[in-house]
Amino acid sequence: MCAVTFATPGVAFADSPEPAPLGVCDGGWKTDIYAQSKKHLGKGPIYKDGPGGTMVLTRVKAGSVATKITVGGGVSVSGIVAEAKAEVSRESVKEVSWETQHQCRRDISRNKYGNAQFGSWGHHVKWQKYYQLPNCKKTQISYGEADVANKTVGFKYWETSS
Repeated sequence: MCAVTFATPGVAFADSPEPAPLGVCDGGWKTDIYAQSKKHLGKGPIYKDGPGGTMVLTRVKAGSVATKITVGGGVSVSGIVAEAKAEVSRESVKEVSWETQHQCRRDISRNKYGNAQFGSWGHHVKWQKYYQLPNCKKTQISYGEADVANKTVGFKYWETSS
């Protein structure tokens, strides 16, 4: 497989000066995720309690979080989700919704404030879309970033000093 090297958009490149024999790569339009990190996609209010004590949160209101392309263009949300399912998590979805009750209980550290927000435990991804020739040369067409929702939902909890 040919290594991907970034180049100026619209410029063809390959990983060696000699092109691969015809038919080595399948060619065509490709969308690829080349970086990912876990990200909580929060929805709705941020709850705060403290200082110290115990924070008990119950989510009863229905809601949803959708996958969003945050930077760039030229790809669809469906395309990014399909690529994320293959490369990041099989749980990736265009949109996740919840209707059931969910409860979270956390002890807050002394002299700290507990904060929580409900949402999807998804991913932030960087993507590129390019055209690949049968000789493995690639022309980078566009690139960008997206927040990909996941079927797993729940509260994110963190503490602050004030």
